[in-house]
Amino acid sequence: MMIQTAELEVQEARALQPVLSQDTAEEFQSGKIYCANCIHCKLIPAKPDREDRYVLRIRCAAGKWKKKLGEEKMYKYCTITRRYLDNCDAYEEMGDTREFIRELRKNIPNRDEFYTLFEDKDEDD
Repeated sequence: MMIQTAELEVQEARALQPVLSQDTAEEFQSGKIYCANCIHCKLIPAKPDREDRYVLRIRCAAGKWKKKLGEEKMYKYCTITRRYLDNCDAYEEMGDTREFIRELRKNIPNRDEFYTLFEDKDEDD
């Protein structure tokens, strides 16, 4: 009986999986200001640990993202579609927000990616 119960729980979990992923999927929040669609939202490289590689971060060029102690806050590139505000006095929309966020979600990585820096070599070598 215990094996059947566990098996039923697994089957129920599988049956619920599409529903759960739809409920937890990021949806567009109408009436919110998405920072990714603002002209002040800038993509910058950041060196996490080694000099020869970097990751992508997002910053607000208008200075609206601050930590508690006042220093600038940066966000991971892969999370920018989740960053939205109720209002922002520096917001300058770059286009249709719904379409932009939908396309951005399709194209950005879903986790940090590391990029390698390449040095230019002299042709004399």
